[in-house]
Amino acid sequence: MFLEWEINYYRSLGIYERSVELVKKLFESKLDKGNHNYLNHLEHVSQDFEGERKKSMALMHDVLEDTKVTRMDLENLGYDDEFISVLELLTNTFDTYEEYIEHLLASNNKDAFEIKMKDLLHNMDLTRVEKITKKDLKRCDKYIKAYLRIIEKLESEENVR
Repeated sequence: MFLEWEINYYRSLGIYERSVELVKKLFESKLDKGNHNYLNHLEHVSQDFEGERKKSMALMHDVLEDTKVTRMDLENLGYDDEFISVLELLTNTFDTYEEYIEHLLASNNKDAFEIKMKDLLHNMDLTRVEKITKKDLKRCDKYIKAYLRIIEKLESEENVR
């Protein structure tokens, strides 16, 4: 997907700058459900995290799900296995949303939990849509249930990584 010169360019950047440049390229013309620039969502999810690595994971949380970028592309661009594994946990490749959340919860990955919670909170913000529909409310209900399950898991697990 990336040309050699692009790979070399991205690899020359620090992890956060690399992630910012990548999402700008990958999501430049994509809109969210409220018809806002999708980059706003990615930036919102990442803004409260400390440290360039975690901010980068949050910024890139939808890259594998919503673009043609693959694990191999990310490896070529200089991201390590642990980083990519968090992105994979945040990627819904399951038949149902419940299966996806079960898989996420089974991972015991605190980084993935925290990023998913921020993602869910922003996705539940109905002020982002012009007119709230039944479909929006149904989606919010699904997200609230997932958010509460993650909170419950965090509160009950002492050994979450």
